[in-house]
Amino acid sequence: MFTSTPPLRVEVGRTWLWQDEVPELAVGSTVQLDTRGDPDVQVYFDSRLIARGHAVVVDGKLGVEVSELLPTDTQGDKTE
Repeated sequence: MFTSTPPLRVEVGRTWLWQDEVPELAVGSTVQLDTRGDPDVQVYFDSRLIARGHAVVVDGKLGVEVSELLPTDTQGDKTE
């Protein structure tokens, strides 16, 4: 049986584009990212930030070197 797992998302940076700027994008376009002094990469699991790190290239492939693991929210595990 196939079960759906939450997605893992890796963010290198973010930017905002105006609606009229999107159609101007083409193959080879460059979009400047706003990093605001944050670490290079943030890793999210099921929309929750779980780690921070830096982008690295290993054997020609892009990867993430994790420099900080963030505590997980254990609120759902508490019993009263």
